[in-house]
Amino acid sequence: MRLTLLALPVAAALLVSSLAAEPHHSFASTYDVNKHMTLKGKMVQVSFRMPHSFFYVEVEDKGTVRRWVIEGTAGTQFAQQGVDKDTFKIGDPVEVVVNPARSPNITRARLIKITRITDGKTYEAGTGEPSE
Repeated sequence: MRLTLLALPVAAALLVSSLAAEPHHSFASTYDVNKHMTLKGKMVQVSFRMPHSFFYVEVEDKGTVRRWVIEGTAGTQFAQQGVDKDTFKIGDPVEVVVNPARSPNITRARLIKITRITDGKTYEAGTGEPSE
């Protein structure tokens, strides 16, 4: 009887400790958070998902068009601020301030701020809130 009473709290502790922890990576390991770049281009794809959303922007550079993958906050964080799949349309001209990837010649970056050029609506990565 005593062993059974001791086994219950031990089993409960093991169950709680085995629940999956939400894994997360450090942005600083992937992106150079000490550098900022400004990219101007057109939106070609938007993917609001968990744990991060992605904006795909085509940027012309010296006559060559390169597709940049811009990693942003979770889709739910954008949604809480009123940003959804219809906020940015395919073909919208955008200006994006980013932290570039640490690896050279990689067209991937972390979102700091994105502005829809047609109306100047800006969304900050830290809050996802529009700013005028």
